[in-house]
Amino acid sequence: MPQLDISTYTPQIFWLIIIFSIMFGVFIGVFLPKLSSIFQKRFDSAKHADQQIQNLSEATAQLQKTYDEKKEIALKDAQNYIDEALASIRENHENQLQSLEQDIQQELKLLQKSYKQQHADFDETYKDIINESVIQILNKLGVKNGR
Repeated sequence: MPQLDISTYTPQIFWLIIIFSIMFGVFIGVFLPKLSSIFQKRFDSAKHADQQIQNLSEATAQLQKTYDEKKEIALKDAQNYIDEALASIRENHENQLQSLEQDIQQELKLLQKSYKQQHADFDETYKDIINESVIQILNKLGVKNGR
């Protein structure tokens, strides 16, 4: 059997070592540096992405804090404006109410004066007529006039 012939082992081992050494040299000299640079680029890219994520997270947190502060200030300002507007409306309402009460009081006084004047005019105008009517009624009843 030719596979078991010892005389063929030496050249096979020689060519095995030569081919293995060439392949090992090509692998170390060509493929390994290329793989190393690819992995280094990936690592740098991932590191840079992580740094960007961290920076964006910090910026987002700062923006959220600023937003919350400005929102709180805006809410306080809005509440102050609302309170001022309500106070102004109340004051205006009170002023109008007082003005209306004064107008009502003046109108009431004018009506009272007018009533008294009309009552006096009525008494004056119809006093003679009423007295004359009473005298005539008394005369018809048979009572003598006290005048």
